[in-house]
Amino acid sequence: MKKILKLRRRAANWILCLLAAAVAVAAVGAADALESRFAARIDLSFNSVTTRSEATTRALQSLEKDVHAYAVATQGNVLTDLNALLDRYQAATPHFTWSQESLSRNPLLLQWVSDDVNDSAVTGDCVIVRCPDTGRTRVLTWEDYMSFGYNPDSGAYEFTGLTYEKALTEAILYVAADQIPALQLLAGHGELTADETAVLEQKLTGANYAPMRVNLKNGDTLDPAAPLLILSPTLDVDEAELDSLTAFVQAGGSLLVTVDFTDPDILPNLYAFYRLYGVQPLPGLVVADESERSGYYSSPIELTPTLQSVEGVTDGMAQSGADFLILAPARALDLVGTESADLLMYPLLTSGEGSYIRTADGDSIDISRQEGDPEGPFVLAALCDRAFGDGVRSRACFIGNSGMFLNDTLYNLTYSNELLQQALRALMGSSPIDLDILPRAAVRPALAAQGNPVPVILLILPPLLIAILAVAILTPRKYL
Repeated sequence: MKKILKLRRRAANWILCLLAAAVAVAAVGAADALESRFAARIDLSFNSVTTRSEATTRALQSLEKDVHAYAVATQGNVLTDLNALLDRYQAATPHFTWSQESLSRNPLLLQWVSDDVNDSAVTGDCVIVRCPDTGRTRVLTWEDYMSFGYNPDSGAYEFTGLTYEKALTEAILYVAADQIPALQLLAGHGELTADETAVLEQKLTGANYAPMRVNLKNGDTLDPAAPLLILSPTLDVDEAELDSLTAFVQAGGSLLVTVDFTDPDILPNLYAFYRLYGVQPLPGLVVADESERSGYYSSPIELTPTLQSVEGVTDGMAQSGADFLILAPARALDLVGTESADLLMYPLLTSGEGSYIRTADGDSIDISRQEGDPEGPFVLAALCDRAFGDGVRSRACFIGNSGMFLNDTLYNLTYSNELLQQALRALMGSSPIDLDILPRAAVRPALAAQGNPVPVILLILPPLLIAILAVAILTPRKYL
């Protein structure tokens, strides 16, 4: 009988243990599900990287279309901070959901993105944001999560912060928007090809624009509501196309124009069109004086121009020190117009005082200074504001180099993207989707004794109290 009772008690103990374990597992699972749904976990990270800002909260609450994010990750490479932030987004609105995915489990993700030629390719580690109602997709990779800044002390462009929140929020607004601002790229005159502008178009799409090519020879028409990009044409426009361009700007259309050193010096119709804004491209290559080391990067033809502060365009960049740019090679612009109420011209980039212009001798060019060479400084980029009849005004931004917008390395090393976005913002009068969400610090700041003493005291106090208690307890026992 005692054995039976003992076995019963032992069985009851096992059952109670199993029940307690089941209750604990259920409680943990329920708490995890509730945390994922309501994002109740406190963000104790030093940079608050998983905390939503007010701008994001307002954006999510304004969503009217369903958006789903697919966090694609390879095994062992899940970003816990990013997933925690996605949980907080999901808790803020019923219109946003997300799931953890892998390309092996869901190969349809590749199909969705390949249907949108403006999106970058899906990688093993990315976030795909998709809105079924609009059919629009945005792919976010590591490049979208990092901000960079130029460090004048080290002379390098350095990683400065994490932009998870800004990238995610703007991507959600982009895919859910009813309409996306368009940008027109002029084609049919030997302009930069689609392969050459692939990086540029990727940056434009990433900034929530919709770039498209327009060929006037094929009967396409220009929309004055969308800025026109004329990217280094090598052939002239005909009279009918010139009439179309003139009608476009007279209706308030704006322009972003690049001219390269290798472009023809004579394009009569096109350059006459540029002179509507008081701008005439100068023949030749702008070369920096070797003695002016601040005027070039590694060689005198790789100019590092001076950024001029123009209100509403480059003033923010100038004030924040975001002025490191490389133009290689560069062509000068002559501001031949006369300033008046109908024509305003603002230099944006200028070369150094000792710069000069060298022209090609056949197929070669000697960049060493020669007697009679035109001397700088020269205007390398300018913003022009032209008034036409009935109070209509048109803006045009001219830049004497296209390479700064075509090379991914230059985007990573300089502030080319910032200049591009500021120029487009000035032409359109606004930006499509650009939220004021600051990057989160990427590196934990070191504790400094000369700074706030509270963190230092809190760091020292626990071990000090333990040492005091140890002495108080162990000292009497020493004499027992």
